[in-house]
Amino acid sequence: MDRAIRPPPPPLVLAAASPIELRARGDFIAWLEASHGTLVVTTYNSGKLAFFSAFRGELQASYWKLPRPMGVAYSNETLAVATQRHIALFRVDGDLSSALTLRHVYDTGRLDAHDLAFDRRGLLFANTRFNCIARPRELRRFARVWQPPFMGGAQRKDCCHLNGLGVRNGRLAMATAFCEQSTPAAWRDGNRFESGVLIDVRANAVVARGLCMPHSPRWHAGRWWLCDSGRGTLVAHDPTRGACEEVAALPGFTRGLAFASGRAIVGLSRVRKKHILDAPPVRQRWKRLRAGLALVDLHSGLQTGSLEFIRGGREVYDVAFLPTVHDSGKESDAALSSDKIE
Repeated sequence: MDRAIRPPPPPLVLAAASPIELRARGDFIAWLEASHGTLVVTTYNSGKLAFFSAFRGELQASYWKLPRPMGVAYSNETLAVATQRHIALFRVDGDLSSALTLRHVYDTGRLDAHDLAFDRRGLLFANTRFNCIARPRELRRFARVWQPPFMGGAQRKDCCHLNGLGVRNGRLAMATAFCEQSTPAAWRDGNRFESGVLIDVRANAVVARGLCMPHSPRWHAGRWWLCDSGRGTLVAHDPTRGACEEVAALPGFTRGLAFASGRAIVGLSRVRKKHILDAPPVRQRWKRLRAGLALVDLHSGLQTGSLEFIRGGREVYDVAFLPTVHDSGKESDAALSSDKIE
């Protein structure tokens, strides 16, 4: 019998998307211009890949439409973006308005790819449906790289909601999950508000527990940082205590994290009530939640600026910083404010 041949993936068309109504606060624009780079943001539910930069005191923004974009990663002029059924690789040259070129598309199917990262061997992704870290492949969609020790055998359904991965010195090093259970849909249990874990991949062991729907582990300045999302905080891992300590409390579901020019750039989302990612801890802490980006000073833990999404994007999944890359496209009509951060 002839072996079935999988048809090629449908084309992934990069089309312009409707803009997001923005409001900048604090030092956001001044910091972004001084950084000489561009921020890349995925808005997940509204299907936008957004680029933000600043020039001569003005915020510049461009938007591209993709089906449910989530994780992003950048390395050596290559931008990787996870979408609903694909992982797309774009070549990025100095000016984004003319040099965002689709280079390759992996057909992942319904793997529910979340975080992306480049290591020494290439691209890694959080294969959430199969509870593992994997590499995209042409013929069999993925190759398993690692799975949490508590999973035991392979599962074809999301059990622990493994969503985040972190690379250190070119090697896979950390991961986040909503729980450490191996039964299908275990992460959806009511305990998800305190069952989240940070996992040391190299030690193959859980190194922090008690997190609330954690995301986005990132190595920076000699320590691990991540989003304790359901509590709306940026936290840092303290290996001596085996716990994560709060660095900053922010008015949103924190998810997506990057670092540049002395700041942490943290994605914020407005929580959907009665949704599986509804997070009472952060809603109880703040009267009003915001979507967008927050700048956090790493020395003081204070929020110094923000870019709020007023309309057109209420859920951020990920953020990446592109150094020495600029978006010289249309200027946004952001309402600027020098008000203090609330």
